[in-house]
Amino acid sequence: MKHVVICAVPFSDNLGDAVIAETLGFLIRQTLPGCRISYLDIAGRTQLGESSLKKGRLMRVFSRLPGWARTPALTLAIWMKYRRLWRARWKQQLADADIVVIGGGQLLCDVDLNFPLKLYLLAQCLGKNAKVALVSVGVAGSWSKVGRYLLSKFIRQAAPQFISVRDENSRRNLVRVAGGTCSDVTIIPDPAILSSALYADKGLEKRWDVGICVSDVESLNYNADLATVSEQGRGMGMFVELVTKLRRSGQSVVLFTNGAEEDNIAATSVRDRLGADGVDFILPRSPAELVSIIAGCQSMVGHRMHANIIAFSFGVPSVGIVWDTKVASFFRLSGRGDFAVRQTACAEDLIERLAYARSLGAAQFKRSARLGHDITQGLSLLFGQTLAMPSPSSALQAGIKAAPSLEGGQ
Repeated sequence: MKHVVICAVPFSDNLGDAVIAETLGFLIRQTLPGCRISYLDIAGRTQLGESSLKKGRLMRVFSRLPGWARTPALTLAIWMKYRRLWRARWKQQLADADIVVIGGGQLLCDVDLNFPLKLYLLAQCLGKNAKVALVSVGVAGSWSKVGRYLLSKFIRQAAPQFISVRDENSRRNLVRVAGGTCSDVTIIPDPAILSSALYADKGLEKRWDVGICVSDVESLNYNADLATVSEQGRGMGMFVELVTKLRRSGQSVVLFTNGAEEDNIAATSVRDRLGADGVDFILPRSPAELVSIIAGCQSMVGHRMHANIIAFSFGVPSVGIVWDTKVASFFRLSGRGDFAVRQTACAEDLIERLAYARSLGAAQFKRSARLGHDITQGLSLLFGQTLAMPSPSSALQAGIKAAPSLEGGQ
């Protein structure tokens, strides 16, 4: 039995990352029937619900440190965690891996050296015989000199036999940042685009006219690669105004988050300012619950890219609030560029675009089938040819089978 280890952030409290991991694992199983899949979280978590160094209130502490102090403090914290806990655990899990898949999500980005350092340390733990592939990674455009150095060291040490990114913008960024070491880069779109195949039992009943995915704008801006003048209070005020206007027009609304602790705090603040009447409020605790909320909406609006990707997968018209270039990039890739708006958009503009999106119906999702085909074909190429594994299964074309959840412990 082949052992595939997926290295990403599958146990993040941002449940969009868990949806990516579960969907990627599900698709790999269709390509390699009978394989064993395990998940390695490069933030050191071992299960859903476990916190990391840069989440919630601790993240606010890091974000308020001056730049000259923040990066060394985080680097030291990561290094100490790696030496005490992560290194032994990672080496044990990777020791018998036949294939190491590093992918899903914005893993190649440099915010205070967070991911470059973790990927560099991960590369030190790889077994000699493991075949490594980068799959559907997002790549940011802004990198420090040290971040570039760590990325180049990671690529040399890991020596991936296959490199794919999730969109053209990521491809350009990777070629520019990594140079000749990443000259042959394939595009395999984000696996979560096929999340509706894994969670096919969700969204059978539409419960709300509009779903509003609330995010903590301050935390988003900390990780953003766009200059912005938005303030957190201004962002929360926009959510309050949006809900108020939607309710006045008689539309049913659900407030929810992607599960991140900082977003949950922000959403609770919005709910408290609104009062409880007439608005449903859900803080999801599992990837399946997040998917169920989004799929149960007639339309959706939010900052989080994977909330919008899940909506796209289920044919739910969404409006994305652009806080980072990756959000705009996905909307362009999916052929819905008109529904990506700036953070300065007012509630009236969002409501108008939501109504327009709903009026278009299924026509706006015409790229869905092509993107799904690109994902399955890319994974078939990866596992069937590049890594010289057994021939890909026809299950991807013949039908989709259910896969276990991260919650079940794989």
